[in-house]
Amino acid sequence: MFSGYSQPKKTNYTLNITVTNFANTEGVLRVCITDQKDDFLDGCLFSKIISIEGETVSLSFESLKEGVYAVSVYHDENNNGVLETSGLFGFPSEPFGFSENPSMAFGPPSFKKSAFKVNADKNIIIKLK
Repeated sequence: MFSGYSQPKKTNYTLNITVTNFANTEGVLRVCITDQKDDFLDGCLFSKIISIEGETVSLSFESLKEGVYAVSVYHDENNNGVLETSGLFGFPSEPFGFSENPSMAFGPPSFKKSAFKVNADKNIIIKLK
């Protein structure tokens, strides 16, 4: 009927994040999304603070532009806004995780190991460590 007509390309996408493996419901979940390789662990393009009501938390970020992103999360058990660390090497003592659930055997992952492409609505799962 409408020969040659095509739908306009979608330019904003929704990222649905499910975070699993909560040991308790104390404090809050802090979520950071970035598209910056250089400040992957230092700055957020988008962030949220979410109440914890069970072993799993689900949340969404809408209106993401097409691009490459990485997500970092941590369970701020004492709700002080700081990822607590301990030991000689400063390993986090509060549960944390990253998109793509990379290995952290040799320290925090790089942006590349946590990155994923958004060019459609996307669902990811992050397991707290």
